[in-house]
Amino acid sequence: MPQFGAHAFIWAGEWTPEGAEKVIRGASEAGLDFVEIPLLHPDSMDVSGTRQLLDRYGIGCTCSLGLPKAAHLPFAPDAAERFLQAAVDVTAALGSDALSGAIYTHLGTLTRKPPTEDELATVARVIKSVARYAAEQDVSLGIEAINRYETYLINLASQADEMLSRIDEANVFIHLDTYHMNIEEKGFYDPIVATGPRMRYIHLSESDRGTPGTGNVHWDDVFRGLKAMEYDGRLVMESFAAVNEDIIGATALWRDVVGDPQALITDGLTFLRDRAAEHGLLEGSPEPPRVG
Repeated sequence: MPQFGAHAFIWAGEWTPEGAEKVIRGASEAGLDFVEIPLLHPDSMDVSGTRQLLDRYGIGCTCSLGLPKAAHLPFAPDAAERFLQAAVDVTAALGSDALSGAIYTHLGTLTRKPPTEDELATVARVIKSVARYAAEQDVSLGIEAINRYETYLINLASQADEMLSRIDEANVFIHLDTYHMNIEEKGFYDPIVATGPRMRYIHLSESDRGTPGTGNVHWDDVFRGLKAMEYDGRLVMESFAAVNEDIIGATALWRDVVGDPQALITDGLTFLRDRAAEHGLLEGSPEPPRVG
């Protein structure tokens, strides 16, 4: 049965003690199974404080990140491997079994050229090594396909699939995102179905990163595809009501795309849950509490 979660940036842009409680309390009040915690600075994460909050509110977590510029793959493989190993340690310490996102790239670093074979081989080599390290802590790694304006390495579901074949480790999965898919893919249904069981994580994000259901994403095709592949991974509402300075350049959010943050939580989550239920993804699960 799929689990429903949401990205921390819906509630807060910085993982301070105050921000962490706002995020985790908000996710719990929304009836979510988990919250996605950004590990942009894993060395400064208050692991014990965050773990206490998760336990207090009875909610799980996943973790995500983008590599810092100084650790961009494939330019700095040793720095990237060290950074990712530290992030795996934090992920495991938080009680999470998944670290996903732009784990293979610094968002916004572009070469003005397609990736070379050597670059892709370097990415695969480093992620394979980190995957083996992560497996010792029961952590899986997700490769997210991201649009061409943020990375030149992996833009399509099919490219993420090819990278998984290169890495060839059982604890590495595909991570899709409807915002990026709306830019890069020819549609939603076929790429989702084509990934099969390798896809275990999806960001449900509107075409403008605002409230789901108010933009151009073809949501029925998304959920129809998830149902066709018998998806039982994680469903994550992602939007950016709060902006983090580390990624504002890559996300290019120069204006408010959300409006009322509470409406994002109330209307966005309700919309996604209703669509998931309509397409039979949540059959047999108890009715979650309505937010708001």
